[in-house]
Parts: sequence; C-alpha cells; structure tokens
Amino acid sequence: MLDQPITWQLHDKHAACEALLTPFLGDVRLDVPRPTWTPRHFRTRLLYPVRADRKGVPVIGMYAFRSHDLVRIEECRTMDPWLTSFGRVAETVLRSARVQPFHPKSGRGVVKAIFARLASGSGEVIAGVVTQPGAFAEGPALAKALREAALAIPQPRKARRLMGIVHSISERDDDFLLGDRHTPLIGQDHVTDRCDDLHFRISAGSFYQIHANADELLYDPALAMCGDVRGKRVVDGYGGVGTFGLRLAKAGAASVTIVEESASACRDAEHNAKANALGGVDVVNTPFGGAHLPTPIDLLVVDPPRSGLGPKAIARIVAAAPQRVLYVSCSVESLAKDLVTLTTNGWRVTAARLADLFPHTEHVELLVMLERGAKPA
Repeated sequence: MLDQPITWQLHDKHAACEALLTPFLGDVRLDVPRPTWTPRHFRTRLLYPVRADRKGVPVIGMYAFRSHDLVRIEECRTMDPWLTSFGRVAETVLRSARVQPFHPKSGRGVVKAIFARLASGSGEVIAGVVTQPGAFAEGPALAKALREAALAIPQPRKARRLMGIVHSISERDDDFLLGDRHTPLIGQDHVTDRCDDLHFRISAGSFYQIHANADELLYDPALAMCGDVRGKRVVDGYGGVGTFGLRLAKAGAASVTIVEESASACRDAEHNAKANALGGVDVVNTPFGGAHLPTPIDLLVVDPPRSGLGPKAIARIVAAAPQRVLYVSCSVESLAKDLVTLTTNGWRVTAARLADLFPHTEHVELLVMLERGAKPA
C-alpha cells in the first residue's frame, strides 16, 4: 500500500478493527496514533528464499503475492537499506561459490534461504544461511565470503556491524524458511539491541519485533496503559526475550514471571535480566497453555501468535484470574474471538490502542487492556 497516504491506511485499519471490536468496547475509544511521518525503511529483518533459475544458478528474493515466483529485490522502501544491499551481495556470493540451491520438490540441493537481523538500536547484525539437515562443507568458506562482501557495503550514518554468520538447520518440509537449530560459522549467534535504557540479547532463533521503532509504537504505549506497576506481581505470557517483562521489572514490578516456549528465547531472557541487573525475574520454559501460573497475578501480559490464545491458554487465564490483562494482538480476528470468552468470564475492556507495526500492509498490532470486575463502559 505504498501508493496510499499513511493517514488513509490508518483510517481503513481503524474502521476494520472497530467493526470487529465494537461489541467489546462499549464507550471505550480505540485510540489511533497520528503519524508525523510516512514510515520508510523500518523493517529490520531480511529473509529471502533461495531457488535455482532455469540454468540452475542461485536466485534470491521475495515471493510474488500468493505465488512461489521469486522476485529479485533491487530496492525496497520498507526494509533497512543496508539489509537490502546485503541481500543483493549475498546472491553474488552464492553464485560465485557455486552452492546448489535447495529444490523443494526433489529435496536436492543445499541452501534453502538467506537471512539477516539488524538490532537498530546498536547497529549490530547477524546473518545466516538456512539448509536442510546434513553435511554443509561449504559453510565456513561461504560465511567468510559473505562477511567480506558485507564489509564492502557502504555504511549509513549509523554504522552496521556484522557480528556473526550462522548456519540455520531446518528439518521442516513445508514453506517455513527459518531453521530450528543455529550454529555459528563465523563470530557469534546473536545481536544485542539497546532501547529504553535496556540491553536485549537476541539469538538467531529468538523472536523480536521487526519494526525499528517498536519502542515508540508498541512498548511505550503498552507501559502507559499498564500504569503504575510498582510492587505489582506480573506474568509475561509468550514473553520471548523479555521485551515486555523486563520493561515492567524496570518500572518497579515486585516480581515478573516470563513464560516462553522457545528455549533460545528463554536463554536470552535469563541473560537479559542479569545483564540489566533486574531482580525478581523468573523465566519459565514451557508453552503458555500448559504453564502453572503463580497466583495471585496483578497484571498478565499475553502476546500470542496470529492464531490467538486458543482454549488451553484461555483456560489458564480463567483459572489464574489476574486482575488485569494486557492483550497484545497481531490479528484483530483472533483477538475478537478470544475477547468473547474473556468478557464472558468477567473481564471488561478498559482501554484499546492500534499500533501500526506493519505500515503499508493490511496487518496491524493492537493493545487491549482488560480489567476483572470492571463496570461495563
């Protein structure tokens, strides 16, 4: 939607969200931020599939809309320019190294995808090569060539520093591109971001918001909605590397329990709590739907995947009966579905806000605060 003014985009997103959320909002207004600029070059992650052209030569890029036709990317107005440049030079490196692209139908070939992640607050970058399981003898030489090519990319005003190149191993036979295991080929397997006076280590296998201004668009408004948390008992469900939980601990929460299924993200969250000298933080490596939540809970934060909470997670919330729930959603449809059950079980929406983490697309992030026993608005 790059051809549409950002105010038009937000108007349409607001209308679509209100249409689904009106039954739960009452007199609560769905707040929409007023943009002061048109977002450009905000994406901090590159993930390109690698395929062979008719001559068997590696081609990398993005899939055309609703197809597997690969489009080579020369310029991108939504991704960080340094990452776009890295994608171009990575293709050249793959061709020079004569590495065989992976063929999904035959299962032959080696390289499945190329990725890179930028920590915009620090300028640190990690890159990676995704392959199927098995020997990857070309890995070290390929990583060295990628590093040399990256060093030749012109630096922006805020320098980019390639901290490491990772071998990502994917055992999946579907179209999901990232691997499940990550091994450094050169350097380290993580970056460290700096924002809101906190340091966050993010490993190759850990989730992290891809918008460079996520602190301003998402985390700052979320903390404002939470209000004074000093002395409160907080649970951060689907907590990742601690992006919500550690901010709440820094704001004075008496205790923070981070519940996260990914072992990689849990290791990062534990490291981040120690690195930021934040006490009272406990990290639990388990799916949220099967977690034994501590009680009582003053504030529960949930940031589930696009599919929403689901029956098991909602049952955990109902059983734990937190006083307040901050629901962070990347799908208004799944949010509306979950609100049916939550409002039926005694919670009421007291605040709602749209966070435009996906400008120029139809997608949107939402923040909804619910309070138990609150009077209907």
